[in-house]
Amino acid sequence: MKELGFLQKFIRLVKASEGNRFDDNYDYRRFGPLVESGETDNLSPGFYEKTKACFDCLLRCLRLRHTPTWTERAMQWIRPRQEQFEWLHEALDDNFSRELLVQVLAFRLMGHKKIKLPLNNAEYWRQYSEVEAMTSGKETLPLGFRGWEAYRVNLQAYGYPIELYARPGAVMGQLLLQQYRCPLAKGSIEVKPGDTVIDGGACYGDSALYFAHKAGLTGQVYSFEFLPENVHVFEQNMELNPKLRRCIKRIDHPLWSCSGVELFVEGNGPGTRVCPDSESPTARKVTTMSIDDLVRRERLEKVDFIKMDIEGSELAALKGAKETICRFAPKLAISVYHHIEDFWELPQWIDALGLGYKFHLRHFTIHAEETVLFASVDE
Repeated sequence: MKELGFLQKFIRLVKASEGNRFDDNYDYRRFGPLVESGETDNLSPGFYEKTKACFDCLLRCLRLRHTPTWTERAMQWIRPRQEQFEWLHEALDDNFSRELLVQVLAFRLMGHKKIKLPLNNAEYWRQYSEVEAMTSGKETLPLGFRGWEAYRVNLQAYGYPIELYARPGAVMGQLLLQQYRCPLAKGSIEVKPGDTVIDGGACYGDSALYFAHKAGLTGQVYSFEFLPENVHVFEQNMELNPKLRRCIKRIDHPLWSCSGVELFVEGNGPGTRVCPDSESPTARKVTTMSIDDLVRRERLEKVDFIKMDIEGSELAALKGAKETICRFAPKLAISVYHHIEDFWELPQWIDALGLGYKFHLRHFTIHAEETVLFASVDE
């Protein structure tokens, strides 16, 4: 039987989910306490909002105002980008990726009350509770972001000769779920012994240590991280892992399409991003580096794996890696969740290189963050 197209799958899931009202599908660890919004929210901020909600409800009851159904909302949301999503659905190389695409997009439209993503299962929460118990009472390090603290944990019990400061969510995503590894029916897309790795968006160094462990002492990891607050934690984690540190080199620049461009820094912590303009008179400036220039500067004879999670700068960074990708055809693990356009613009740019990349989609949270596009060329 012929597989349904993207739009048919998407609308079918939306219709099937209209009646859902999950109460176990919100990640308060990531986003803090849930504050409901809308007409049923007794904690809405002001008299105006409450009065407006009541008035809107009355108009709907009197049939003087139409409330769009979820199907109507879905069509309005999809219509301007249907062609692009249909392309991506066809470009994804495995059925799991195609089904996941539909689920992730439905979640982005309908939210946690209506759509439950595949990771939200008993095994996930068992592991998460185990990690939280492991961090309880441990030495902490302030991260300077949302009041978060990292816990000093030893991951020997999980098969990693790694000790680091990390939050439970990072341990889960980066190390236990291995969000930069994509198992396939045959083989996998991942870092292997001896690989040269570009770690775009290293933040606190957890991904750098993971890649160094996978690549081994014959491999090399080039980690891009420039924000002083992040670098402080990164260096602390390197000091805790002197053997792995030998094959990790931090690059003190943000990735971009070309080197030497002055950009402004916005945000902090894991959410730091760079942009050409800023309205803040106190915004910090940084200068960029491209992957192609890194390869030339370091005289690299191969690049095997490129990972990017750089808060919406992924397309610019890919453009700055064009020569490297065309020359070495590295495995790719690129975050696509920062902007909805990233879902199709990033794979379309890679596909246009004509190298024969095959695409796979994976997702590593119960919410909208951490969708990763994997791409590889058959050996």
